[in-house]
Amino acid sequence: MVVMGFRHYKNLVLHKAWADFRAEAERTYLGVAWWVLDPLINLGVYYLVFGVIFSQGGPDFVPFLLVGLVTWRFFEATVVRASNSILQNVSMIRQVAFPKVIFPLISVATCLLEYAFSLALLFVVLIFYGHHPSLSWVVFPVLVTVQVGLVLAFALPLAAAVPFVPDMYKLVTQVLRIMFYMSGVFFDIHRLSPKLQFVLGFNPMVHVIGAVRAVLMRGEWPSWPVMAAVCGVSALAALLGALVIRRLDPLFAKRIAR
Repeated sequence: MVVMGFRHYKNLVLHKAWADFRAEAERTYLGVAWWVLDPLINLGVYYLVFGVIFSQGGPDFVPFLLVGLVTWRFFEATVVRASNSILQNVSMIRQVAFPKVIFPLISVATCLLEYAFSLALLFVVLIFYGHHPSLSWVVFPVLVTVQVGLVLAFALPLAAAVPFVPDMYKLVTQVLRIMFYMSGVFFDIHRLSPKLQFVLGFNPMVHVIGAVRAVLMRGEWPSWPVMAAVCGVSALAALLGALVIRRLDPLFAKRIAR
């Protein structure tokens, strides 16, 4: 359903994503620059707390931390925006009849455009700290694809549920906050006990962030079995979410109109 919907409505998705991207850039003073400033601000805060006050991380802590922050920022911001996308497009839903799965896809495409600015900052910092491009960098687009699949796995089921249970949107932000602190953004999960590593391993972002660090910082290949597992579970969850959205499609306009 996701693939078919994207093929039939890809022009709408791409054009609307570009329009939203430009509108956001023009609507505020910071616009998409916030995707650069946000990780920089958080980098300063977490470096001060963990790198200076607690003397953790070592000389490579800045790129280590920034990789985690940039990767997490894309995941969190996209899930939040996409999960609320159907509810926020009330006017279009009332006027035009087309698959509602289009709305979270537009959100993902828009955030991908904004993600490019964060990645530009990340690559500049990596090169500044001596992490020059290596052969392993060629698989980074594959990891971005894995990230998109993981985003859809969360966003599509939530986009189907939020119009009927609006308070779930607030719950999503709290769950994401918990996931953030358990994702290894500002600590090396491999320094923890095997038991804790096993528990934190249920958070898929642990594996995604770890794979990005392996590829960009250590010149290593990601763990393909782990990435395949993340992709498989993400595909099933995204497909389920798309099917639920399709099943509830006639009800969204009535529900949101209340």
